[in-house]
Amino acid sequence: MDRTRMPVVFVGHGSPMNAIEDNAWSRTWKELGRTLPRPECILAISAHWMTRGQKIRNASDNRQIYDMYGFPQELYDVEYAPAGEPIVAKQVKELLSSEAAFDDSWGIDHGIWSVLVSMFPQADVPVVMMSTDLAADPRELYRRGTALRSLREAGVLILASGNVVHNLALVDYSMEHGGFPWAHEFDAFIKDAILRNDTDSVVDYRSLNHASRQAVRTPEHFYPLLYALGASDSTDEVEVWNEDLCLGALSMTSYTFG
Repeated sequence: MDRTRMPVVFVGHGSPMNAIEDNAWSRTWKELGRTLPRPECILAISAHWMTRGQKIRNASDNRQIYDMYGFPQELYDVEYAPAGEPIVAKQVKELLSSEAAFDDSWGIDHGIWSVLVSMFPQADVPVVMMSTDLAADPRELYRRGTALRSLREAGVLILASGNVVHNLALVDYSMEHGGFPWAHEFDAFIKDAILRNDTDSVVDYRSLNHASRQAVRTPEHFYPLLYALGASDSTDEVEVWNEDLCLGALSMTSYTFG
């Protein structure tokens, strides 16, 4: 069967409330689900599954995890539990070789389902969850992304979910849209590097000094972008979407490669 080569998507997921709100972010996710080639499976790399070592869920199901606190009951009433796909999980593990291990202790967390509930609301596309490995350095995470490229030829959509700028310690809830100067500086730095195909600058993101330290206070939301960049290649067209900041210290800027 002929398959379309799937793109790679990095999505800035922001607040879990985006799962139930009709806003610019969720409307773009709905449009993305309508316009992307339909995947056979989604390999979902989540900022919220943080591990020491690379983990892959290989169960045939995905139990839904409500890994957020203090939100309206309506958000906890959202049900999204697509099937897993052990065959694809096995392929992922083989491609990553000794760096990866199966682990079914996690499920599908809000970093993934809050986006997919808009993209594929019927939950009818299987999902393989993959963790963000905090024990690996940025260069290694990029390399692992390159190892996953061949999955795109097999109809697998690689979806990495995080935020380029993510500093909850500095959010300002009076700023519904827009960001602090350092947040804009870092978001623009990363965008410019991606559009110039300057992957070294993205991998070596700490080189921006003060802006990077504030924008990436902890690395788990930035690291999924490195997997996505690795899975892309120089022939991919890059589309930038949801390009905005909110609450002062969160970037929603997202990328499609392919």
